[in-house]
Amino acid sequence: MPFVFTLLLIAIFLILSGIHWYWAFGGQWGFKEVLPTNLAGERVLNPKIIDSVIVALGLLFFALVYFSILQPNFIPFPNWTVVYGKWVIPSIFLLRFLGDFKYLGLFKKIKSTPFAIRDTKYFIPLCGSIAFLGYLVALKP
Repeated sequence: MPFVFTLLLIAIFLILSGIHWYWAFGGQWGFKEVLPTNLAGERVLNPKIIDSVIVALGLLFFALVYFSILQPNFIPFPNWTVVYGKWVIPSIFLLRFLGDFKYLGLFKKIKSTPFAIRDTKYFIPLCGSIAFLGYLVALKP
């Protein structure tokens, strides 16, 4: 079963990376909907193109780390990259799942904005699932 979970994580990270590449190259679909806003409707984050590129590269790297679990010699990562990465990656998504205690995550205080509603409906479950699956894969001997 960890094999299936690893494949699922690879697919999720490749899709998320692709969406961020789309935004980096000027795509607008979904961009405004994924940025937290305050109660006045003003965006809390105003990412630039380079921010989307950095996130896209990071997500691609995450996919490659999980691919390296399945095919250890295909990508010449140092061993420590996979050993620590399989714990660090789900921890990042666990932190996103829990949130910043104001605008996003399970313990957010602002819950009535359109972003907060989408966060509760889509992003929190996605991040929780990534964290859960990632820890299951990391626990595999």
